[in-house]
Amino acid sequence: MLGKSLIALCVILGVALAEQTPVFLWGANSASHPALSTVSQTEFADQLSTLLEDHMVVAFEENGLSNKDFLCSSVEGQQSCYAQLKGVSPKTYYTSVENPTEALRSVATKREYNTINASGQLVKPLKCSVGKAVTITFDDADADVETREAKLESHDAAIAAITKQLECKVAYLYLAAAGTSPQPKQLSRLRRDTAATVGGNIYFGGNQFQIFYTEVKYNGEKIGQLTTSSDAKISNASTTQFSVRIDTVETDKPITFDVTLSGGYYSISNVQYNGVAFRSPDVNAPTSFSYTCASLVLASAATNNQYNTLSFTSLQLQAPFDSTYQEKFVFGDSWDCVGFVTPGILMGLLVVVLLLVIVFVGVCWMMDINTMDRFDDPKGKTITINASAD
Repeated sequence: MLGKSLIALCVILGVALAEQTPVFLWGANSASHPALSTVSQTEFADQLSTLLEDHMVVAFEENGLSNKDFLCSSVEGQQSCYAQLKGVSPKTYYTSVENPTEALRSVATKREYNTINASGQLVKPLKCSVGKAVTITFDDADADVETREAKLESHDAAIAAITKQLECKVAYLYLAAAGTSPQPKQLSRLRRDTAATVGGNIYFGGNQFQIFYTEVKYNGEKIGQLTTSSDAKISNASTTQFSVRIDTVETDKPITFDVTLSGGYYSISNVQYNGVAFRSPDVNAPTSFSYTCASLVLASAATNNQYNTLSFTSLQLQAPFDSTYQEKFVFGDSWDCVGFVTPGILMGLLVVVLLLVIVFVGVCWMMDINTMDRFDDPKGKTITINASAD
């Protein structure tokens, strides 16, 4: 179990730390890839390994390169910032490649590093050699360039000038310098704050149970301050059941109850206080959720036509029944005591349905009104009706 957890953790960290950047490749034929998917580091490394067999690979690293940069226009606004690169062939554009710099480093046995200075010239001369990988960066910190567009346009011209100097078989890459590419923001569903666990009492039963409430009353009277300890005592624990005891300042009057697991849901039963047993509350929720209720009232059996009540205000509790949880874990999403369909909602739906039926019937009757199909002829014989009085 521990080994699987470590492997899963390594995979998650690897995905989180992976850098995905655009790559523009030209000078050699390469496999195309769907624009909306990411080329993995392994797949890109295999492709570069094939190119290195009969090519020299030259990689130009641009700080902060993103897909948006390839859409920019020159300072004059009449042409692309990459007017020179647009005319090269063959060429392939990958919108997202996982760690391209690391992929090149892993397959190249002969590596060389060079720099383009502010004047657009290489600091060291570049010699052709099949199987060699050359990484070239731009050192234009001292250049008098004000905008991003102007900088990219000058880099495009420098790249074009350098590629013309090489007459051997070269595969060129234009990619983001490692650690400088802006990463896409991942959208995820934020966990809802199910209840504010402040201003009340919270008790922890190891990593298997915790309960929070702001107030508890017995027969309408607030129970004295509960124990200052934040620990709820767990006993008779098993894989499907355990008992909980929460002491009060009056140690002979603890609140006790049992928590039972059945079918992936936990429930509460056998609630007792001050020697009084209360009916089992309708507390039932999945183990990954926390049960919440603004006001939970428990009643005992009748004694001399009188009932004892135990009420909790702003109650929230959870029993995960999972050993992987940590102590003082964060409450899961809320499973509220008020159902999704309340009696008020049902009454409202019934009234709406009744009104819709009345309107439908009325409209049908109005649509069925027709004019007479026969009329009296004024030129014809007069209708005579004989009537006699008896």
